[in-house]
Amino acid sequence: MAEKVAETVARNGIALHPKYYGAKLEAGMKLPGDTRLFRDIKLCEVPQWIMKRNFTPLGMWFWVKRLKWGWQSKYLHVRAPKGHYYAQLAVCLTIGFYLSEYIDGGIKNERHRKYH
Repeated sequence: MAEKVAETVARNGIALHPKYYGAKLEAGMKLPGDTRLFRDIKLCEVPQWIMKRNFTPLGMWFWVKRLKWGWQSKYLHVRAPKGHYYAQLAVCLTIGFYLSEYIDGGIKNERHRKYH
């Protein structure tokens, strides 16, 4: 798959994303060496598939960018967006607020006690 992407870039100057139809790659976006989905990999090929991933901080940054682009193309940048985006945003904000209060000890301080 990476060879097809490199061939498309050489021919057209623009690369199409191998996973999302019609989506173009960003100018600096790096793809992993093996772009097959995890569900398409046989069990004996899993170690080689994992070793082709880039686990450097820059590789993790590009992984987050690909994850963000995939989420946006599935839920946000559609013809008729439904409530999925707002529901997921509300759930994420609720979990984030709860975790911030839990980490700071705010929930423990709000407990009702018989004797103060």
